[in-house]
Amino acid sequence: MKHFYILSLIALMSVPSFAGNNVPLRRQLAKFAKQKAEAELPGLSSIISSQPEGTLYKDLNHYFEGCYASSDGYIYDYLGDGYVSDIVEDSEGNLYIKNPFGFLNMDAEIWVKATKAADGKYNVELPQAVYDNTGGDDPILYAWRYIKDDSENYATKDAKSQVVSFELRNDSLVKVGDDKAFIGLGAANGYFYGYGDTVCVYNKIKDAAPVPADVSKAVDYKVTYNDATDTSTGKDISVVFEGNEVFFCGLDDTQPDLWFSGTIEGDRLMLKKWQYMGVDRKNTTYALGQPSHMYLYPFGWGYFTDETGNEKFGLYEVESPSLAYDAATKTFSTDELTLAINRGHHYYPFVYYSKPSSFPLRQQA
Repeated sequence: MKHFYILSLIALMSVPSFAGNNVPLRRQLAKFAKQKAEAELPGLSSIISSQPEGTLYKDLNHYFEGCYASSDGYIYDYLGDGYVSDIVEDSEGNLYIKNPFGFLNMDAEIWVKATKAADGKYNVELPQAVYDNTGGDDPILYAWRYIKDDSENYATKDAKSQVVSFELRNDSLVKVGDDKAFIGLGAANGYFYGYGDTVCVYNKIKDAAPVPADVSKAVDYKVTYNDATDTSTGKDISVVFEGNEVFFCGLDDTQPDLWFSGTIEGDRLMLKKWQYMGVDRKNTTYALGQPSHMYLYPFGWGYFTDETGNEKFGLYEVESPSLAYDAATKTFSTDELTLAINRGHHYYPFVYYSKPSSFPLRQQA
């Protein structure tokens, strides 16, 4: 028995040496380990590809700071505001978040589940299978917890934790914890695909979009303005007068049915600095072609004095924007404002229809 024990011990001790010197065997073991790890990942059947059952919180505003993979092969930092997302709450208080990667615009819905914890937080336990990448090198794409670092690929899969937490703050769902940790899109082996939000906030839109009580009372107007080349041009729009409130429609080409309004006070039409207009669902150009929340943003462009008393040239805020109003001709004009239709609260607008030299609205004959 004593000799058998020694021979067995020698045999066991020889295995590491043999494996270390046998390259084909080492590769087989590595391949087996990789296959085993991938087999333990959630499969295609776990992908949530349509709206789950529960209470729907629709058309939330998605603000994020994160990254996207450009066609030039690099990953860039950027931020987005005004993007549209949905959240569903199930009967157990868990949340399902749609569009967890702000800059990703896919041909399918992408959802991740956040489990309600005892401390009131909502934990996204990762990895989660999120996309059927049919025909791709990676057949399933996953949501992983990544850490933003200085690596060539922007971020690395977190080896210490695979949980990203959110918490409710008033009417907003906010990502909390390590500001370098985020939910990112990746392959089964953790390779980062370049999409994820290091800062992520979902909140309800508090304001209702303005709509006249009787759209049939719309009158045709023509607005003349200076375009991006400082050339005078014109555009047909619709205007509705309801008492002291005036509604305007048609300034945005991609969503011409959304309105903004102003209130007549004497010889001025007072406008809101940021007026909510509704959701552009037909957008194919801006915000990566995703539906987005739209706002009226009146601003000044030209020479102005900043808070330190220095004169500058460029975009400046107008705290109480207004247009001159002529009651006799029912026309509106300004020699200062540019009226922009914005996706989200971007200070530099995606679309604007005037230069500060003029923005008259003239009733057509």
